[in-house]
Amino acid sequence: MALPHLIKYVYTNGTDEVIRRGKKIHAIGYVELVDYDELLDSVVFRVKDDSYSTYYKVSIQKFKDPRNLSVRCACPYNLGDICRHEAAALIQLQEMLDKNMLKTEEVEYDQRHTVVKMKFIDLKTLRLLCSPDAYSAAEVYLRTQRADIEYAKDEVVKASLTIDGQSYKVVLRKNEERNFDTSCEYEDKQHPLCLPKVIVFLQLLNAYGPYYFDSIRNWDKEKNKLLEAYGYQLSDNLEGKFEFTYKDGKPFLRVLDPTIKRVSPQDSAKLRARPVLAEAETVAAETSAADDSVAKVLSAGPALRLGIVFNFNADSYPGWTLDAISGEANDAFTQFTGKVEKLDLSKFVNIEAFNEQDKQLFAPIRKMQDSEITKYLNRNSPFSGIWENIIHHEKDELPEETKALMSEYLHPKLKKLFVDIAANPFVFYLNGKKAFKTTNLHTVGVVTDFITPWFKVSRSGDHFEVEAWVKLNGQNVPINENTMNSGLVFFHNENLFLWDTSEIVNLVSRFQSKGGKLRFSKSEWPEQLRSFVLPLTREYNVEFDQTLISEVKDGDPEKRVVLQEKGDYLIFMPLFSYKGFETKAGGKDELVIPDGEKVLVVHRDKEKELAFFKKLEALHSNFIRPEGGQQLALKGSDVLKNNWFFLFVDAMKDMKVPVYGYDALKNFRFNTAKPQTKIHISSNTDWFDARVDILFGEQKVTIADVKKALANRQQFVTLDDGTLGILPEEWIKKYSLLFRVGEGKQNQLRLSKYHMSVIDELYEERNEEELVLKLEEKYETLKNFNNIREIPVPEHLKPILRPYQEHGFHWLNYLSEIGWGGILADDMGLGKTIQALSFLYYYRQHHGKLRALVVCPTTLMFNWENEIRKFTPELTYHIHHGGERTRDKEQLAKAEVIITTYGTLRSDIKLLVDIPLDYVVLDESQAIKNPASKVTKAASLLNAKNRLCLSGTPLQNNTFDIFAQMNFLNPGMLGSIEFFRQEFAIPIDKFGEADRKDHLRKLLFPFILRRTKEQVAKDLPEKTETILFCEMDDEQRNIYDAYRNDFRDKILGTIESQGIQRSQLTILQGLMKLRQICDSPAILNESEKFPNHSIKLEELGREITENISNHKALVFSQFLGMLGLIKEKLRELDVDFEYFDGSTTAIERERAIQRFQNDEKCRVFLISLKAGGVGLNLTAADYVYIVDPWWNPAVEQQAIDRTHRIGQTKNIFAYRMICKDTIEDKILQLQDKKRVLAKDLITDDEGFVKSLSREDVEYLFS
Repeated sequence: MALPHLIKYVYTNGTDEVIRRGKKIHAIGYVELVDYDELLDSVVFRVKDDSYSTYYKVSIQKFKDPRNLSVRCACPYNLGDICRHEAAALIQLQEMLDKNMLKTEEVEYDQRHTVVKMKFIDLKTLRLLCSPDAYSAAEVYLRTQRADIEYAKDEVVKASLTIDGQSYKVVLRKNEERNFDTSCEYEDKQHPLCLPKVIVFLQLLNAYGPYYFDSIRNWDKEKNKLLEAYGYQLSDNLEGKFEFTYKDGKPFLRVLDPTIKRVSPQDSAKLRARPVLAEAETVAAETSAADDSVAKVLSAGPALRLGIVFNFNADSYPGWTLDAISGEANDAFTQFTGKVEKLDLSKFVNIEAFNEQDKQLFAPIRKMQDSEITKYLNRNSPFSGIWENIIHHEKDELPEETKALMSEYLHPKLKKLFVDIAANPFVFYLNGKKAFKTTNLHTVGVVTDFITPWFKVSRSGDHFEVEAWVKLNGQNVPINENTMNSGLVFFHNENLFLWDTSEIVNLVSRFQSKGGKLRFSKSEWPEQLRSFVLPLTREYNVEFDQTLISEVKDGDPEKRVVLQEKGDYLIFMPLFSYKGFETKAGGKDELVIPDGEKVLVVHRDKEKELAFFKKLEALHSNFIRPEGGQQLALKGSDVLKNNWFFLFVDAMKDMKVPVYGYDALKNFRFNTAKPQTKIHISSNTDWFDARVDILFGEQKVTIADVKKALANRQQFVTLDDGTLGILPEEWIKKYSLLFRVGEGKQNQLRLSKYHMSVIDELYEERNEEELVLKLEEKYETLKNFNNIREIPVPEHLKPILRPYQEHGFHWLNYLSEIGWGGILADDMGLGKTIQALSFLYYYRQHHGKLRALVVCPTTLMFNWENEIRKFTPELTYHIHHGGERTRDKEQLAKAEVIITTYGTLRSDIKLLVDIPLDYVVLDESQAIKNPASKVTKAASLLNAKNRLCLSGTPLQNNTFDIFAQMNFLNPGMLGSIEFFRQEFAIPIDKFGEADRKDHLRKLLFPFILRRTKEQVAKDLPEKTETILFCEMDDEQRNIYDAYRNDFRDKILGTIESQGIQRSQLTILQGLMKLRQICDSPAILNESEKFPNHSIKLEELGREITENISNHKALVFSQFLGMLGLIKEKLRELDVDFEYFDGSTTAIERERAIQRFQNDEKCRVFLISLKAGGVGLNLTAADYVYIVDPWWNPAVEQQAIDRTHRIGQTKNIFAYRMICKDTIEDKILQLQDKKRVLAKDLITDDEGFVKSLSREDVEYLFS
């Protein structure tokens, strides 16, 4: 019994070194399965090298097919047939197949050879590898009987035993991998160990222990080493002197004679060398002489050529041997001219004397020497020399199994060799039992058109004959005209031909041994016709005598489709039946059908077969054709998608083609009935009830079944009869959201009032047979979210609000009326604050009172204050922030609008939670995106009738960002945190599932109003300029106040003594320092460096990451130090940017501009105000930030106009960042006073200072 074909491939193609290292890599565990394709029978392994920490990919294709097995490794050592990584991967694959880890098929064991993977006789392993019945029977047997141990030596045990009157022989042997090869004729296909094997193993275990095989191991070499320490060898008389014992299976030496002492290592070496010295010298002399003769032959020079001799004088199979000769060639390299020597390939040959082409031939020729063939046979026949000898005497006939092994080994090597030597003039043959002399060698042609036999079938009297022929060079030749006694090659007219496959070799050998003809009696013929001749007709051309053909017909095929499953694929096998005989698509044009002693030849209608195959293939665009294209395969997910399975079933019914194999399927056992659904929805005060009935034929499905299927991303439910009910894609699209958000198990679902959008969509797409809606009047008004009632805009705001802002105003009123919270999510710059204030003003007018809480980032408090003053001055407000803030609840309640920060909300929640509010507004509401944060929990505790969020980016990083905001607005709307994470966040963010994204969009649709700049562009001015007020933290404010006080005293003193004209330099210096501190004290050019306390830096980082979304921004600053800090901040936030200042070269500047304009990833451009004031065209940006605005608006306008240019298609939003209550804030006031002067006269810093009066200076430094 041969080895598994994967292991055989390793031994056939690998060198001893490759095999050894491959086993080592496998044993260490360096082989990892990466990919497995069940349909194509291909695997990919990741293999780590045994010498270097390098991983290589090994691909194995068609691993189930020995003929088409293909192995590829990415390593650079893959120069031969196989490398060590491929060897390791093949060994690992075989182990996985043995353990059925790939679940390829049911494993059947041939007891003539099974490998038992245990290192010693282990009772636990024995129990696992045999059936319980066999183990029990073995124990019973050993109570009364014993197996007869006939042989036990060299780790091989032969035994015989009788069971139920039948005699069985058992062979157990340790193999190279230190596992057990086992053999017996007992029948047991289910287990590696059959009953007789178990009996012998148990008998040995009970009698000798688990390490018995180590005790019968040939330990002579190890024993000699132990004896040499005392100056002895095994060949000496050891009786009474030494005794060997075994521990853990290894020999240990016990000294019995106390007079024997250890000898020194030098003496030991002398004793060891003495008996073999003369022999070694003789061998050396012979080897030296042989090497000299070879050296003489190989010293001839560059004209030396290698010749190949097919020696036909061999009597045993395969009937020839391959020899090598060398000699000098003529100038044309067409023949030998001088002395020709036969090379002994078993010894070293210096191949450097030959040309490259000849060098390449040495390895394949050596591989076909007797020693290599014997090694292969021994490996593939673990029990050779035990029951039957594989290597026979010359006159013995080899067993057929051994011949098959030899042809399997030699054929692929010959095929490659024939291609390599086809044009070589130095190929000869020797026959006729002649001596190996140059005169007896004849040149032979090597034909690379590999040959295939054909057969004639005729009647001869009472017998039937099958004769084998072959076509050679256009001429038909009987198989028995092979003038060489070999089935492996065909020798004819001085030419050598090779059969196309090793299977043909085995077939032809059968004919050759019978003179080229097989004869069958009349009684044998019907069976031989069915089992031998008809299979021949499928593979080869077979000509029947006319007397044996009963009829020739044109057939009309009956069609059917058989379903099979293979891993994740469903296989569609079209079969065509002619007169009751089935055939697959493809194959030969004629079908030969037995008809008694004769045959019926049917001409297949290939056109009809092909037409049906194409119709079947056209049913799905993702069909693939594995294994030669005779069948179709489709992934399970594609079978379910778009109701395709039902389309297939209906199509087959229309074509009247039966489909078989449903019952044999395990993973694809579909119920062909479509689901029938009936949903009755009714409404209550705060929820909806839905009664759901789903039927597949007569099989009923519960809501829990559907929820489970949707949670597992399955398109089917398991029915009570074991079949799978398919949920069609349009059914899932229509109803899955209802099942996901609804709560219930049997046939009742409950939905929150916030899920009106789900009900509304079902209503819009309702099927009267499927859906019945019974809604209260309250919900009847909500069935269409788009019909939002328009209310009058406050008179003083009419000229101010743009059309889209009016719509936002109406939307906020709509939410208020129905009691929902929502997110106003307009792009940054579109006026979310004014829309919210407009409605708060309306709310006060409409209800006669208002108590609202606005929570925003610290930097936006003053923007809210300014917006209230500017647009709704009638509203009273109070800023609740800072260390001096009030703790008086009644004082807070007096203001109509309380403005506070997220930090203050978190700190003062106990105070604020007791104030009843009409509205709570969260500005930049992404601040509460973390549901576990304290500020989120605090916001959720607020006691408010209505809740509103403002955010240009409600989803910043992932889907989960929206959960906490929606849970604040409408508690429970999106379920629990875990529900939302599993149903929406993970499927959308991790797997990108479009249907879940669509479901979430439908749920959120009524609660979010978002307009982008592009959508409302027609309502916007071309350029919008806004002041972004920033509030310094305590550290920055303290530094500012210290410098301001110092410069105020210094400047006023200078003015007092020298007058204002002579104080301009001091004023300018003071102004510059204070401006720098407004940016960051860290950029001051002082001997003592200040830490980086910068509210502008924090605010700019927040704006860029949270507000401008995917828009592009220009950031201008007059101070290079500030630009440097911004660079560090952007890197920290992982925002891609470009930069230039006055020192940037023209080439680098142009590169930066082009990248910013054209690269989507580059979102920010940092520019120094002076360097970027003129000559730039940056139309890719639509946001501009002036970090440190100054007294001359013209300079800033130039910067803003870098993006507001011809070619700009977007609306521009410009922001000036001003620190509240600082020099920057005061400059704004002076600009208003001196607007005309600033516009006409002040063009630089000096001009500005000159325009200042003493009162201005006192104001600026106050």
